Amino acid sequence: MKRLIAYSLLLCIALTACAQRLPQNTLPPKRELRSAWVSTVWGIDWPKAGTSAASQKAELTRMLDSLRNSNFNAINLQVRSMSDAFYRSSYEPWSSYLTGKRGKDPGYDPLAFAVSECHKRGMELHAWINPYRFAITTMWNTERDQEARQHLLKWGKFYILDPAQQWTIDRIVNVCREVVTKYDVDGILYDDYFYPEGISSTVAAPDYKTWQNSGTSLSLADWRRDNVNRMVKAVYEMIQKEKPWVRYGISPAGVACTSKALADKYGIDPCPSGSDWQYNGIFSDPVGWLQGKMIDFIAPQVYWKIGNRRADFGLVAPWWCQTARHFGRQAFVSMAIDKLVSTSEFPEWATEMQLLRKHCAKDQCGTIFWSVRNLYNKPTLSEQLCHYLKRTVYQHPSLVPITPWRNHPARKAPVINFLKHEGTVLKWQLIPRLRYTVYAIPADVEPSQFKQDVQYLLGMVYNPDTRAEEVTYTIPKHLRSGYRFAVCPLDRFGNEYAPAFVQ
Repeated sequence: MKRLIAYSLLLCIALTACAQRLPQNTLPPKRELRSAWVSTVWGIDWPKAGTSAASQKAELTRMLDSLRNSNFNAINLQVRSMSDAFYRSSYEPWSSYLTGKRGKDPGYDPLAFAVSECHKRGMELHAWINPYRFAITTMWNTERDQEARQHLLKWGKFYILDPAQQWTIDRIVNVCREVVTKYDVDGILYDDYFYPEGISSTVAAPDYKTWQNSGTSLSLADWRRDNVNRMVKAVYEMIQKEKPWVRYGISPAGVACTSKALADKYGIDPCPSGSDWQYNGIFSDPVGWLQGKMIDFIAPQVYWKIGNRRADFGLVAPWWCQTARHFGRQAFVSMAIDKLVSTSEFPEWATEMQLLRKHCAKDQCGTIFWSVRNLYNKPTLSEQLCHYLKRTVYQHPSLVPITPWRNHPARKAPVINFLKHEGTVLKWQLIPRLRYTVYAIPADVEPSQFKQDVQYLLGMVYNPDTRAEEVTYTIPKHLRSGYRFAVCPLDRFGNEYAPAFVQ
């Protein structure tokens, strides 16, 4: 262990130096998830309690502007935190975190608004769902809660939808189906809450009799993990059927599979640092989800710094990258910035980004920051972290990674028609169900020599929400002279096609 800690400290020094030099000599990858958790439970990030719909909308657009200007390309918006909804649900009540009262209509559809605003900025929206949590201490009792109340598992102060019941699996599938089919979301993501932490595994357990009466040959622990796995798999299969371009992932606790016996079961090396409490604590088996191809990506909450004695980011994060690669999936590591107090801490995250880029497959990297307000809204700092990241590791926009196992390239490559440059605006003919990438090419680079490289990329453009026949893009002020422009079709699976150049 001393050797491992020494190695991680040396790595930290080397990568920090690299991160400080990065703007001068290293380009970021063209494809990389750059996202942030937007927590709505208890109003942690958004919206502010008791504010009007107009204020909530303004608050969200300011957040998205800050992220987009810093070259982020996605958010994870929490739309279901306690069997409630930040959208017009057919199953569950409006969240109390919108109006202060569970079940009260906020006067607008927050998810529809957020999807539209993200797409206007060329950003993706991943709907963050807590699958099981119903309530903590206080039992919800609106009209919409009555059915769920018949299917709860209670331990201590926690009430959750009972993972053992088929009703629960069906409810979660239906909730996710409604979000996927009624909203143009780009992903579905769970956080790290499964069975209640500390739940008994003795006869005192609230599900002990259910397990005994189930007829299973599995142990209680394996039965609980299988209950979770069946739900995870059912949602994955639903998404494959409804909208196979929507990515699906889970963000488990940061350390898993430290047991050699468990690692041997999956044919991988044990996690080299930290302690795996989730496997037998909340019955979460993230390596099982990867092996079973039940998810597209894993987003482990590796909330420690490089060199940390409890769990070393410099060892744990590369292990996740390598484990995801082993099973043909992606790792988008979640980093904690909630305790940020000084700009002197900033190089740590640039260093961690470099570490992930080193260990992930090319164009398969990603980061999700916990949580969003700490990126752009820390008034005591002389510089915001999102601005620092743009200067060091996010110097250019980036596209989100392709999911190769779901990829379905068009049989006939789409072609941009009637691309024109009118004043400060580019215009081209809309192609249904497509997005686009826009490039600014220095005047001294001939179109025949142009490559779709990250240093020329301006970002991604969605089709407009209206039934307009044209798509428009406003050219940034600093690029309105000395550049020519190219636009490429980009399908929903992320395949980018041949560019069209302004005539």
